Amino acid sequence: MSVSQNVAQAAAPANEYAIEKEIVALIHRVARYSDEKKFLEWMDLFAENAVYGGITSENYGETGLYLFRDKGKGALHERVAFLKGLWQVPRGKTLHLITNIEIEIDPSGLAASANSYFLMTRTGEMEHSKLHACGRYFDKFVFVDGAWLVGERTVVVDSNMLPGEFTDLL
Repeated sequence: MSVSQNVAQAAAPANEYAIEKEIVALIHRVARYSDEKKFLEWMDLFAENAVYGGITSENYGETGLYLFRDKGKGALHERVAFLKGLWQVPRGKTLHLITNIEIEIDPSGLAASANSYFLMTRTGEMEHSKLHACGRYFDKFVFVDGAWLVGERTVVVDSNMLPGEFTDLL
């Protein structure tokens, strides 16, 4: 094996590690922007033709009937507009906890996929925090103009129904 082949092989894991680190940071940023109600910044983390959908675990495995499925930035704009003004009841504070992140990088280095678990709590005014939703994220990422973006996010909620007054970003 030549010196250049050794150097190339040694660089590959570091590059994969760097990509994984950037994607984990992106997953956490998506959650944090949602929790901080930075909806416009949240939307900017998605690719132009991104798909964002939520489905219950029962439907994910059997019927494929989504609770919602937004396709493209136009649909995300509508969701964000709704969250910013049309729903007048205070939603309270949310907190996403994300764990067990597994990432698979495409050989091109320009795409990746991940799955992870999430737990989301919600705290209303004068209330204790409560479990609001939990489940899994199935994500696809694309590298566009020097940055990783969400290309597709499917949220699979463990429960067969969502809590009442559910209008939060999952």
